[in-house]
Amino acid sequence: MKRIEEIAKELGAEILEIGRPVKTVEQATREAGVARKQVIKSLVIISESEPLLVIVDGESRVSLPKLEERFGKCRFARAKEVKELTGYEVGGVPPVGVPLRTIIDPRVLENEHVIGGGGAVDRLIRIRPERIIEYQRAEVMDVRE
Repeated sequence: MKRIEEIAKELGAEILEIGRPVKTVEQATREAGVARKQVIKSLVIISESEPLLVIVDGESRVSLPKLEERFGKCRFARAKEVKELTGYEVGGVPPVGVPLRTIIDPRVLENEHVIGGGGAVDRLIRIRPERIIEYQRAEVMDVRE
């Protein structure tokens, strides 16, 4: 698996070394100096058919019923499952370089750049949302509550 630093460089993204844990949207907005809407959450969802990486903006919550219409019964992955499936700890999961089918909410695309997990809890990535779609071959789907 490629390292997140290599992927970021390839995609013209930037890894932000924060130097302290950033685990919440609030912490990310403060550390990166951006609005909640520009922060993205990369969440691992276990569905009946396959595990998914679901990306929503910082103001939104994932609607499991919307995902279930398409992928069958869904639940949020446990911390251990996130680590096993992605290679990253909860709070550090980046929006790119994760070997899972990826779903991105259209609201994320309203931003020129977004801030997401940077591979570790004390790092963030600044990236253009269309590069996430391109790299992950992500599907755009309304998954907000």
